[in-house]
Amino acid sequence: MRETYKVSQSLGWKQARRAAFVQDVLTTFTQRPACLLSFEHVSQKLKLSTVHYLDLQDVRLDQIVGSVGRYTDFTRTFFPREDYLQDRWQQIEHMITSGHQLPPVELYQVGQAYFVRDGNHRVSVARQCGIGSIKAYVWEYETPVPLQADSDVDDLLCKTAHAAFLECTHVDRLCPGVEIRLTQPDGYEELLHEIEAYQQILSKIDERELSFDEAVTLWYELRYLPIVELIRQRFILAEFPGRTETDLYLWLCHNLKELETQYEHPLLLDQAADHLTKRFSKNPLSARQIKKTVTQTTGTVLNWATIRWRALRPARRHKKR
Repeated sequence: MRETYKVSQSLGWKQARRAAFVQDVLTTFTQRPACLLSFEHVSQKLKLSTVHYLDLQDVRLDQIVGSVGRYTDFTRTFFPREDYLQDRWQQIEHMITSGHQLPPVELYQVGQAYFVRDGNHRVSVARQCGIGSIKAYVWEYETPVPLQADSDVDDLLCKTAHAAFLECTHVDRLCPGVEIRLTQPDGYEELLHEIEAYQQILSKIDERELSFDEAVTLWYELRYLPIVELIRQRFILAEFPGRTETDLYLWLCHNLKELETQYEHPLLLDQAADHLTKRFSKNPLSARQIKKTVTQTTGTVLNWATIRWRALRPARRHKKR
């Protein structure tokens, strides 16, 4: 009887490992995440802090999509990815097939998504055995972001950051028809810093305090729009599938600064645009590259903005009279 169980037990583990391998291979073609969500990553991005204990609950297994510390050990659907998990995994399987009740797992809840604090193997085996839910002690974290079990965290953070940027700048109201959208959430904070610095510098040049609304409008008209127009004229966006005009705006600013440093003299924006297309069009821009680009744009932006504002300043004063 024991020998018979060992055979079925081995098949269960092999099937789970095979399923994990297939999911890892398929993610190359589907571009969907194969790993569990990292609670540490989500906590940092969403700035989680306030937590409440909710007591013992039944939690659907398909809502458990992340882990605390062990998110690389299992696929997004909790198939085991590492051989060293086998002994513990098969012990849990033996408990289930023998009719024993599993001890409750411990979970963190964020929105409608759950993260395993303790009990990764139990969740993995339960899913492999076709069980629909599991007993769990649950702690809920408060979050302003409506996280779902199938959410892409970076996409969700991007939408949240975009909404916050519009609420702060009102650029959609001040400049009707504007479409400022990034594929990386950190870029919105950099754009905001750019506008704030723009406001300070132009206030000094004009010898009066520009309102923030004025700074937003002037930044869009004198800085952002001319560069975006250049991107459109050169059809650069077609060379970068999946990116936006605002992504390329930040990249073009960085590319200009990099070229000026390399050649030790000022360059025209269209020269930087040509270089950008030749250098990166065949390779998708990574999140690390986007972040590096964003953090290096401010100096070039402000220098260029100052020159344009000084040139326009006499005409604006004459117009006011």
